Amino acid sequence: MAFESQRVPEGEARRSRRRGYPSYDEALRLLRSYVSDEKTLKHSIACAETAFEMAETIHRRHPELPLDPEKVRVGGLLHDIGKARPGEHELNSVAILREEGIPELADIVLHSYPYEIFLCKGEERPEYLPRSLENKIVVYADFLRDQEAREVGMEERIAGIRARKRDETERMAALKLAEPRLLRLKDEIEALLS
Repeated sequence: MAFESQRVPEGEARRSRRRGYPSYDEALRLLRSYVSDEKTLKHSIACAETAFEMAETIHRRHPELPLDPEKVRVGGLLHDIGKARPGEHELNSVAILREEGIPELADIVLHSYPYEIFLCKGEERPEYLPRSLENKIVVYADFLRDQEAREVGMEERIAGIRARKRDETERMAALKLAEPRLLRLKDEIEALLS
C-alpha cells in the first residue's frame, strides 16, 4: 500500500509529496483511518504539538542542525499509528508508514524502548535506537505527554508506565535497561532547548 492509496485523495498526496511526507491534515486523516480510539488520537495530537514546539525552538537556536520542525510535528502525530495492530505498536508504526510509502516519517517515529525489549530477548538491534535529532524529539515529546495527553515530566511518565505494566516482567526489565538512555536523551534535548 503506497501513500498515494485510497486513504488520501491522489491530488493531495502528490502536492504534499514535494516535501516527502504528508501535511498535518493529511496525516491526521491517515491516523484516523487506522486509529479510532479517542484517547490515542488526543495523545498523538498533544505529542505532535509538543514535538513541534521543541523542534521550532531548537531550529531557531541551532539553525545549523538538520531539523525540519513540520516533519517532526507530523511524525509526532503518527508515532502511535501502530496501535491499530496487535503486537509492539512502536514497530507497527514504522511498518505502517513504510507500507503507506512514507519512509521519511517511518525513520523518525520509532519511540519508547523496543531496543531494550529485544536486548532482554538476547538480540541486539541498534536500528531500534533513535538516531536522528528529529527522532529523538519525537521520543522525548511522547514521554512528556501521558496517555490522557496531560503534560508530564519524563520521570513521571516512566513511573506511570511502570504502574500500568507492572505485571509484564519482560517490559519492566526492558524499561529498567532503557531508563538511563532515555534520561540521557532528555538531557541532550533539554541542552538544545536552553
